[in-house]
Amino acid sequence: MKKFILVIMFGLLHFGVAQAQQIQWYKATEISYKYIYNGKWTNWSDWEKVNINIKMDITNDIVVIYSNEPQVYKIIKQLPSPYDSTGSQIKFQMIDQDADIGNIRLRVENNGNSQIYIDFADISWVYNVRRIR
Repeated sequence: MKKFILVIMFGLLHFGVAQAQQIQWYKATEISYKYIYNGKWTNWSDWEKVNINIKMDITNDIVVIYSNEPQVYKIIKQLPSPYDSTGSQIKFQMIDQDADIGNIRLRVENNGNSQIYIDFADISWVYNVRRIR
């Protein structure tokens, strides 16, 4: 079920009708982040330019973000999709390479921009992404 939804979300909704591929590659072009400071969430940071490859291995339910320190996320289960008046989202619980549990959200804005959110209890970041293959 997760695999089907991932393919639908980033394959069909945003990038046109295509065959379901087992591995999809994306390029992150910008990043923004927020974190807990003095018990409250900060505002999102300004967008920073990045050039980072992201691999979605649909067969194995793994997302790898090839930043300076690679981030590996194993999808555990699908969660209810958050309400989003300016786009559509799908949300999953995941575990990272350090055994930390968090959420990953895949979002497509109404204007067509695609994003990947990584959420933990005390920090979140978001990448603007585009599919490259």
